[in-house]
Amino acid sequence: MRKRLALSVLALSWLSACWTPGGQISPLMVKVGKDARTPVPLMGQAVVEFLRPNEDNSLTQSTVYDMRRDGDHFVGVVSGSSRVAYVAPAGVTTFMVIGESADFMYANLAEGKTYYVLVDPRVGWFKSRFSLLPVRRHQIGTPEFQQWESVEMLAPSPDCEGWVRDNVDSIVQKRAQYLPRYMSDSEYEREKNGLHAEDGWP
Repeated sequence: MRKRLALSVLALSWLSACWTPGGQISPLMVKVGKDARTPVPLMGQAVVEFLRPNEDNSLTQSTVYDMRRDGDHFVGVVSGSSRVAYVAPAGVTTFMVIGESADFMYANLAEGKTYYVLVDPRVGWFKSRFSLLPVRRHQIGTPEFQQWESVEMLAPSPDCEGWVRDNVDSIVQKRAQYLPRYMSDSEYEREKNGLHAEDGWP
């Protein structure tokens, strides 16, 4: 039975957002500003900021999802030189990023913490593929990190939820195709390469 897709406040999809001319942002997103502050997590919450700090392979958009028991929550379309902040329930989850393929990352989110993840592009057959790379606690605040976070923050446009409802099948297909490969790694390897509770700030 196909897993139901839940729509979060930051619900987005990837199909029409896969290609944009000159690395522009997806029409499903709006600019918030380079100086926009990351949201502060409330009780029971954590915040994860997804950073794509350069224009590498910028013609292909990357879309991130939070895979939870109640369904897949769409986080945002992350364009080249942009970032997207996502308010998540604290606890263990798996994030998925989609470009030409799908990739996954384990995350253990502690209440009240803010986490950072790099959306890393690489060359695919027809368009870019992406990986999610956790930013470790010791990297936060470094000059390199400050450069990563200096890019434009994006937020979903008002039209995103309806667009997601119309394109659920394609997301389910991508997840079903690539998730078994990720799950073939041991639980130890998945957790080691994921986001750890102690990586959060403060």
